[in-house]
Amino acid sequence: MNHKILVSVYVPELDIDYDIFIPANKKVGNIILNLVKGINELSQGAYPISNNHALMNSDTCEFYNTDLNLKDAKILNGTRLILI
Repeated sequence: MNHKILVSVYVPELDIDYDIFIPANKKVGNIILNLVKGINELSQGAYPISNNHALMNSDTCEFYNTDLNLKDAKILNGTRLILI
């Protein structure tokens, strides 16, 4: 089963929010990489692809460990994230 989670991702560099479905069985580090690539494409290259991005919970201001899977990171439907 290909379960996905709907999250809201805010990108401060672009001042844009994206509502995105992300796979529930991936690690946070893989999700960050996929988000960066997707947002780079959607912004026509305005958002740079690099290895130094981080994902933060908008409500708690806590950064996510890149080695955790989404379930262990407690990222659920409706979670608001910030991609830095």
